[in-house]
Amino acid sequence: MTSFQRDALQNFVDDGEKDHPPVFTGRQDILKHVLTKAARTSDRKSGIPGNTTVITGAPGAGKSSVLGEIDKRSSDENNVRVVHASESDVTKHIPKVLQAIAYAGIATSSGWSEALLKFGHKWSSYVPTVGGFGMSIDLKTLFTSNVPTDISDLATKCPSENWTSVIILAVDEIQRLPTDKDRDHAILLRNIHDASTGLPITLVLAGLGDTNSVIRSMGLTHGLSPYSLGCFSVEERHELTEEWCDHFHIKIGSCRSQIDALMAKTDGWPRHVHWAQQALAEALLVKGVDGHADKIADWNAVQLRSDTLRHGYYGAQYSEVMKYSSKLTAQVLYEAARADRTGVGLPISQVVDVVETYNGAEPGSAWRVPSEESSHSYVTHLIHCGALEENPETGGLTCPIPSFQNYILCRGGLDPAELEQNVE
Repeated sequence: MTSFQRDALQNFVDDGEKDHPPVFTGRQDILKHVLTKAARTSDRKSGIPGNTTVITGAPGAGKSSVLGEIDKRSSDENNVRVVHASESDVTKHIPKVLQAIAYAGIATSSGWSEALLKFGHKWSSYVPTVGGFGMSIDLKTLFTSNVPTDISDLATKCPSENWTSVIILAVDEIQRLPTDKDRDHAILLRNIHDASTGLPITLVLAGLGDTNSVIRSMGLTHGLSPYSLGCFSVEERHELTEEWCDHFHIKIGSCRSQIDALMAKTDGWPRHVHWAQQALAEALLVKGVDGHADKIADWNAVQLRSDTLRHGYYGAQYSEVMKYSSKLTAQVLYEAARADRTGVGLPISQVVDVVETYNGAEPGSAWRVPSEESSHSYVTHLIHCGALEENPETGGLTCPIPSFQNYILCRGGLDPAELEQNVE
């Protein structure tokens, strides 16, 4: 019998919530969609117009984990390699992004393996250092004197017949990009999306709840139907518990109901699930417990630790703007949630109208939009904080995290129970 993986579980606690999860559950439709698009691009040996996947979600929904899992499942076996780029990379360092695409596209299998072995999945940060790994002599100038300046220039200097692999260009935090469609970054993404150069590249774009409007402003419109990341289902939570415990060789014993109760309070929100796992891990690491759940003496203490971590996250997401306008923020979320629960939903324009209706409705600054914000920028701010997100079923904005919604309502003096009672 394999022993408890103490060191690995301690690393899980130490590495924190930003690290790729040791066990990946759910989101299979997104992964299948992305890898199928890449496979079709490989079959065609050129880009396919509209071959872009958009992933949206509030902070903590697991967008970065999905991008990491796409990277993990891409390999030379399926002829797909991933280049990760930040929004800063595509706005300020396009030649570097093009070099990374070029290397990933033309490197031999041995050269690619060598680069990954030496630099890991952060290899693109070391361009052009990796330029000597597995490339023919005539292409090495791409990393010295003949650096491509735009995607068309890359296609001229490195035509598709030289490519050994399909590339997924994955860009995170898309909502931060400037919305001018004539800027270089917009042209780069649009040309890849339109497959105007014929290069075998697909796009994965990830961002917060207003990502769609940013993408449209840059002219990427053809055939895009975003995937919105929400909470794990009950079945996915249970699957994750089983696989997570198995991964670290944790003995659940007779304590499955206690673990399920711990996870239930997370609403299945990925970031909150991590906090519950951390609280459980800390209890399992105690000397004498050593990975046996039956030996945990105080499950209430584990729940309290999980609640403390989760509420710390609420506090971090509850911004200064929301604090200054706490009553207005609570009222806006109340109205949005009530409309969403009737199956109608309030689109962003109507949420802006709600803000303007209640702005200054009662005395005190807590009922007013801060002076530095407009009604529209105030709503956008709530989206970026994870307080609001578009519900793909209704098209309206609502809070994607039930427990965070309740926290915001309470901070603004509203009783979350009244929301249930007032749904018509």
